[in-house]
Amino acid sequence: MANRMLLTINIRKYLVNQPRGKRARKAVSYVRDRVAHYTKTSIDNVKISQDLNSLIVKRVARKMTPVRLNVKIENGVASAEPFAAGKPEPQEAAGVKGGEKKAAAAKKQK
Repeated sequence: MANRMLLTINIRKYLVNQPRGKRARKAVSYVRDRVAHYTKTSIDNVKISQDLNSLIVKRVARKMTPVRLNVKIENGVASAEPFAAGKPEPQEAAGVKGGEKKAAAAKKQK
């Protein structure tokens, strides 16, 4: 059975002392290190999803905001993904597409 946990990792204290050109790479390695620490696994057994990697590189390394993660531990391997990725996507109403929805909203306003 797989264990799941929610982690929030504050990376500001670590990244403030890093050069700007290396912050993205250092942030990813720091997140991997913290996940290994909290899950009590080796750093080699921590897998970071592509969504989490791109989130860290694009946004977190620049703004140095805390990272919220869903971590799943299965057979000694911890896989981390962003917290929002675990939520299901909202479904559109049956038979109504985006263009039709805008047209219906425009008719209601008239």
